[in-house]
Amino acid sequence: MATVKDVARLAGVSLGTVSNVINGKASVKPESREKVYRAMKELNFRYNLTAGSLRTGTTKNVGLVIPTIVNPYYPELARGVEDELRKAGITLFLCNSDRDGQKERQYVNALLSRGADGLILVKTGLSEEELKDLNKRTNMVLVDYQETEGHEFRIVNVNDRDGVMKGMNLLGRYGHSRIAFISGTMDAYSSSSRISAYMGYLKANHIPLNPEYLIEGDYSWESGYRAACRLFSLDPLPTAIFAANDIMAIGVIKAAEKARILIPHKLSVMGYDDIEMSNLCTPALTTIHQPKYEVGTEAARILINSLQKKEEQEKKVTLEIHVVERESVTNSLK
Repeated sequence: MATVKDVARLAGVSLGTVSNVINGKASVKPESREKVYRAMKELNFRYNLTAGSLRTGTTKNVGLVIPTIVNPYYPELARGVEDELRKAGITLFLCNSDRDGQKERQYVNALLSRGADGLILVKTGLSEEELKDLNKRTNMVLVDYQETEGHEFRIVNVNDRDGVMKGMNLLGRYGHSRIAFISGTMDAYSSSSRISAYMGYLKANHIPLNPEYLIEGDYSWESGYRAACRLFSLDPLPTAIFAANDIMAIGVIKAAEKARILIPHKLSVMGYDDIEMSNLCTPALTTIHQPKYEVGTEAARILINSLQKKEEQEKKVTLEIHVVERESVTNSLK
């Protein structure tokens, strides 16, 4: 039976190069990779991953649990995680929890029982006690998680409060004061941060809070559509609607089209995330850009450092965001 040494000898490369090819590391030169593949084929070489993991105590596998695959935000985040892990020769297993805590627990247990070296949990539904226990058992990074004193979790967040404030300031500069806000589900740190920023802006600018202008959605376009229909029945109507993600904002645009409310001439609409679809809808959506891919690469980088037991300089990272102004917001006085 052919060995790694046999492959290296036939390919004319080092053992390290063969190992890097087997582990999928992107640092190998294409010509060297091709030599290794040819040698493996000629020798009918098959690497025993189980034996390798028993020898090294690692599987080179990592699990990523996201709340949904429907929202385009998460595939781009997952791509960032995958690209960064691949450079380190680590394989990614992607799990979709459907925002179901029990389903998330089942995936976490399945990943750990199969020897996953670490986990990245996005908008986790697990309790703090469960997370503390997991943190003792495995390498773990949390994305979109509220920090509390006394824990040592590795966390990647974006500055959601600042993002909403920037969006509200833009609407304010265009003369809007009757601004409705469609939030996401209240089971995530980002949701509470965005509502807090919305209410903080109103208070700072001496604008009374109209409770009917604040509606909870579930991040789906249908919930944005329903929320907009409710808002269109109010007197006075809002002059602007700020949705906590682009998908809900697109639902608002759809409802406005059916109600024959012209955007942005009679109603300004702002989204959040800057998914690709936001630039393709009509009118093109003004939104808050989130560094989706970079969130994934940062989470993966922190996890890799933990797996390699490198000195951790950053265990908690907050990424900045900015406004992308397109066609769906204009002056309320026009």
